[in-house]
Amino acid sequence: MDALLFAKAAREEKDAMLETYLNSTDSMAGEQIAKLKEAGASDELLREVFDSVLTDCFYNILLGIDGQMPIGSLGERSYRLLAPDSTVIANASGTLAEAAYEAFYGEGEGEAEG
Repeated sequence: MDALLFAKAAREEKDAMLETYLNSTDSMAGEQIAKLKEAGASDELLREVFDSVLTDCFYNILLGIDGQMPIGSLGERSYRLLAPDSTVIANASGTLAEAAYEAFYGEGEGEAEG
């Protein structure tokens, strides 16, 4: 596993959460979204809003892990993240930040590779 595969897995998780929230009331968020739909909010608008929110959350956390922005009150610091095979995923080199950008905003966004 490398930084790009890790970032793409985070993107897959974000996409799966979005679909669960929009299509199921099995979670608190899903219940609240269903209430918004009942109140007249369009599916398209809800998808856009929640996709943006989840994208920002996941992307910013990945940047924070790579030391490119602060995570809450911890400030801007880097973390060393290793794959099970000891491959470096993040170590403040910017590799994870670049991979996160590719996974969330680059060409082929959302396409997972094995």
